[in-house]
Amino acid sequence: MASYLAELAPDVALVQEAPRLLGSRLANRRLARRAGLVRAVGGASAAGNLLLLSPRVRLVEAYAVRMPRRPRLHRRGVVLGVVELAGARLAVAGTHLDLDAAARLDSARRVRAALPDLHPLVLGADVNEEPGGPAWRALAAGLVDAAADSGPTFPLREPRRRIDVLLVDPRLEVADVRVPRPGPVTDHLPVAVDLVWPPSPS
Repeated sequence: MASYLAELAPDVALVQEAPRLLGSRLANRRLARRAGLVRAVGGASAAGNLLLLSPRVRLVEAYAVRMPRRPRLHRRGVVLGVVELAGARLAVAGTHLDLDAAARLDSARRVRAALPDLHPLVLGADVNEEPGGPAWRALAAGLVDAAADSGPTFPLREPRRRIDVLLVDPRLEVADVRVPRPGPVTDHLPVAVDLVWPPSPS
């Protein structure tokens, strides 16, 4: 994972299923360092969601939210941050929703309620649901599905389902979208989006 992120060299990386148990803070910092990135927030505090940043991006604020505990289900969470590059600010968020449909929809609604609304937003998610489902619609309301035409993302070896998404504010210009095949660093294909940032003057 670290070598792939280092090769990709993103300004912002939203990671799901990051280390979240004993020693996870050190493990996530080590992952960030090896990738040439900086841990902003997440890991155990966000139930395995992690926000990493390039050193050239300034972190304005960041926080983690954990969803309520649900019997017999993994706890879920979301990382949220506001970042700044060349004087322009962007809100970013990442989450990993539930396998259970009712819990998934409830989490999606909670995520949207927690999101900052002062800046253009980029939201990355493992939805555990395909486009058109109730949770997917709840997450995507008012946003653009940047990788709508990029094909399935899961499982890694023979992708059949598109359950991962990058949603962007309609005010943002998407320059490129990729679903790379980095090898066995995860059980999903990653989604990479290049945005025109700072935005062009209107």
